Amino acid sequence: MHAFNREHFGDLRPWPSPEIGKSAPNRLERRLFQAAGLLLVLNLYRASPVYADSREDHIATLKAEKNDAILRVEHIVNQPVTRLKRTPDMSAAFYSPGWFHPGAITPDFDNVDVRKTQQLDYDGNQYVTSDLNPGEVFLGRELEFNPMTKYFYTDRSVPKKKLTETEMLEINRLYRIIGRCNGQLEQLENPEPKPAPILAFVSKNKPFVIGFALAFIVVLFQFHKIQSSRQES
Repeated sequence: MHAFNREHFGDLRPWPSPEIGKSAPNRLERRLFQAAGLLLVLNLYRASPVYADSREDHIATLKAEKNDAILRVEHIVNQPVTRLKRTPDMSAAFYSPGWFHPGAITPDFDNVDVRKTQQLDYDGNQYVTSDLNPGEVFLGRELEFNPMTKYFYTDRSVPKKKLTETEMLEINRLYRIIGRCNGQLEQLENPEPKPAPILAFVSKNKPFVIGFALAFIVVLFQFHKIQSSRQES
């Protein structure tokens, strides 16, 4: 038999598996990072509001709703009143100049109750008239003045009809719609600066984010221990 020559055959110890101790943990670490990133993205997606309509469509919808409410208020406030031809025997209270002072207060649409601001100053006169209505009179008992609806007077050459309880409640309801639309339009047309989505998510979900980060660190530490023990062996 030939003598065993180590120099001829070289080192016959088994070849070490290349990077066996490193590659598996590294792959697992990468997968953990990918899973963590995916989980964070999914949570950010769930935490962020998703609107079917674009910002412009939302603004257009709010403006249409507001304008509809305004038209309905104007229709109620500017209802026609009884107009009579004045005869010599009619005694009428005279208002001048015109029926109303210039200008109008913008109502507090979110809070005002127009029932509380209704004024019935004409009630004490059977007939009333003004310098804007020569030859005409109006029935005092049918009329009112309301500083919280004056903003919507479209024809100031004639006095305004006394509104019923039901009509004033409807105006209150329409005012709330106008107020809500004004607030939402202000937010959409003049938005305040918002934090980045990730920062917003973290600030709203601190317990979850901290718990997830700690769990991830613990798992990562365990895999580093496994990697180190395999390299040593």
